[in-house]
Amino acid sequence: MSSQNLFFALDLGSHSVKGALANIDTKSRVVDVIAKAEARSQGIRRGIIFDVEDASRAIGDVLRQLEESSKKEINQVNILLGGPCLETRFAKGSILTSRPDEEIGQEDERRIQETIETLPTPQNRTVLHVIPQYYLIDDIDKVKQVVGMRGSRLTLEATVIDVFSQAVLGMNKSLGIVGLHSGLIAANPLATAKALVPKRDREQGVCAIDFGAETTSITVFEEDNLSYLSVIPLGSQNITNDIANALQVHFDTAERIKLGFGQAMASKISKKEEIEMSRFAEGEESTVSKKYLAEIIEARVSEILEFVNAELKKLGKAGKLPGGAVIYGGGANLPHLNQLVKKELKLSVRKANFDHLRNYFPEDVSPQFFSVYGLILWQMESVFGSRTDSFGSGLSGIFKKVWDIFVP
Repeated sequence: MSSQNLFFALDLGSHSVKGALANIDTKSRVVDVIAKAEARSQGIRRGIIFDVEDASRAIGDVLRQLEESSKKEINQVNILLGGPCLETRFAKGSILTSRPDEEIGQEDERRIQETIETLPTPQNRTVLHVIPQYYLIDDIDKVKQVVGMRGSRLTLEATVIDVFSQAVLGMNKSLGIVGLHSGLIAANPLATAKALVPKRDREQGVCAIDFGAETTSITVFEEDNLSYLSVIPLGSQNITNDIANALQVHFDTAERIKLGFGQAMASKISKKEEIEMSRFAEGEESTVSKKYLAEIIEARVSEILEFVNAELKKLGKAGKLPGGAVIYGGGANLPHLNQLVKKELKLSVRKANFDHLRNYFPEDVSPQFFSVYGLILWQMESVFGSRTDSFGSGLSGIFKKVWDIFVP
């Protein structure tokens, strides 16, 4: 039997749909990314498919590019889900250990996670991940690894990520139209941040912030565990909207102005610097102050960071994460954003990269593909047995039902 596992990772972003095809060798533990593709998003808003036909065209475009580049037929896709359809909550479950000698085995570990998965969930929501925080043995000892230890009662305290069920249904219908069925499903902020943030930082306490097109995602790690995940329904597209309204220009023109001259801190710019609007709009003879443009941008980014800080305050971690903040996403490319984030959150700040994963990915990884590479790494950890979270059994049930409905 071949040790090669073909893995198709897909990120359904609001700005673009990205995909990568990789061979994961289970014997040598080597990954080879053999093809990448990107297509403009259609029918996707804030990570949720609202137009199945349009979304299927974007997915189909990426699929065709990958099949043509790799000369391989692809039938299964592994998906990243993002946006406000994701929520986190804390859960606790207990079981009696199964062996007469009270030694805890892998079966007990599996049963306790299933206990968490089957706890009552909010209406129209389905468990996506159960991520252990720690175990209690006979309600006394807090431990990370329990297999091989002894006790009559095993308790698990976990972080649960669940997803709006309709988001899954729409996703599967779009996949069915292009002849794909879903395999691994992962929360985008979790899989991406886990890959981008080195383990040492996750152990000390760190906040990863994804400045996306329509959303800003926050992922907090402590003691190498997910502590919190939240998605704010504001992103860099809101900055573009503000520029369009303030300068009375078309949205596309505002986007070009933002990319060409935008900066995140007005204090870094001289009042004398100006933008010739004729460069962006025919017949336009006026000029705009670069400082004024930066004031527009800084106001919106500061608002987004206020929401981020509010989430950290809920955890009691505002200004109290030794690993600081790691920023990524399209919006993270704004000049001086690092300084503004540091000022607003009172944390050290750095841009994310894949440099610490050169042993897996020796080539440079473009920022727009951070998420799909993160999902590839997520799968590698699962194949090699270095991750202990689980996927909700309820989600698998939904996939089967949806597949039966939409695929003859």
